[in-house]
Amino acid sequence: MKEYEWSFKVKSISPFLEYCRKNGYKEFEPVSQNRVVYHNQNNSHIIARLTTDKVGTQEKTEFDFKNISHKNENLKVSDETIPLKVTKSNLKAIQSILDVLGFYVAADNYRTRYVFKKGSVKFEIDDYSKPTKNCVFAIEGEESAVEKAKKDILSKLGNFLE
Repeated sequence: MKEYEWSFKVKSISPFLEYCRKNGYKEFEPVSQNRVVYHNQNNSHIIARLTTDKVGTQEKTEFDFKNISHKNENLKVSDETIPLKVTKSNLKAIQSILDVLGFYVAADNYRTRYVFKKGSVKFEIDDYSKPTKNCVFAIEGEESAVEKAKKDILSKLGNFLE
């Protein structure tokens, strides 16, 4: 699956949450998330991720890979695998695959993720708590729709970028 995504570090997530709410984006329940990111020692374009999402008392963990074909300061174009559900019975096999393929832990992040969608555009607004406190907003989806949304939000909230 192809992913077209712009992401920006921001001073605060509040104006971006407000923008989405005032502009007709559908809001989903916030997710507490732990994402362990693995880099590949043989190919810097390929990463693996173990992502644990917690909503209320429900928790799920997924495993996926990402092949980043284009990356500049804020834009990433990637191919992503379909996520695999992680269970107690397959976690050891997943860790073995990562070891054999030359992956190592590059990041262990904790954040609250807010997701908003409208048409083919999805906003992911992240409030990171570990390893360091920071805020990120990302726009992903179909390229022309993402570019239009990015232009609008940056014209209104560009002064909140870091």
